Amino acid sequence: MPNFPLTQNAVPSTKVEISVSCRKLLDKDITSKSDPICILYICEFGSTKFLEFGRTEEIKDTLNPDFVKKFIVEYHFEEQQNSDS
Repeated sequence: MPNFPLTQNAVPSTKVEISVSCRKLLDKDITSKSDPICILYICEFGSTKFLEFGRTEEIKDTLNPDFVKKFIVEYHFEEQQNSDS
């Protein structure tokens, strides 16, 4: 029988990798195509305030970016995952 350490109030969780790409963004630059960047905000459990978690790189002159930067986020199975949408 395996011997696993027991911890009180342990919340099951796993790490999730988020990749971001966009298609057909609006062109908001005047002299060239837009230079998009993605900013990820996270709301801590029990809070209503969103804090910046991370940013992708800026990709110059494109409306269809495939960002290289990936976000690694802890996903807690027993908690409500909030979004600001």
